Amino acid sequence: MSNATRLSVLEAMGIDVYALRTRADAGVRAASALPSATTGDIADAPRAPRLAIVCARGIRADARLARLFRLLPQTFGIAAAAIEWLEAGADGELAGTTDAPGYLVIGAAMARALGVQLSTMQQNATTIAVTAEPSSLPGTAADKRALWHSLKPLARRLRGAAA
Repeated sequence: MSNATRLSVLEAMGIDVYALRTRADAGVRAASALPSATTGDIADAPRAPRLAIVCARGIRADARLARLFRLLPQTFGIAAAAIEWLEAGADGELAGTTDAPGYLVIGAAMARALGVQLSTMQQNATTIAVTAEPSSLPGTAADKRALWHSLKPLARRLRGAAA
């Protein structure tokens, strides 16, 4: 069985194959993920968000979650400019949504708020990952494992959209 066939079979079964990166691979990926800062070329910069993060207003200022939010672009392999934050008000209502291939929803209440805003067709066309409530995100190892399992389908979708 060839390596390409093996990888496609494993992908069909939902198994992620991880390969060790070399220092040269990391530099190539980092350079291709961000617009060129040396030439000032912004033609490669994302025009529309590739990921919309839905959360309650004020969650982004939570110091316990700052590291998680800072590492999200790296986790998904996208530029920070490709992320749009959608914050719900005190009543739990979103002011509006954006068309994005993926949504990361922090908390079940925000999932309900997003579900009201998106049509059924939009919900079927996009990948929506719902995490636990913000208070349990920086928790135990089991909480972090559950977070990673909820992020994996979204990461696959964003990698597939980039390819």
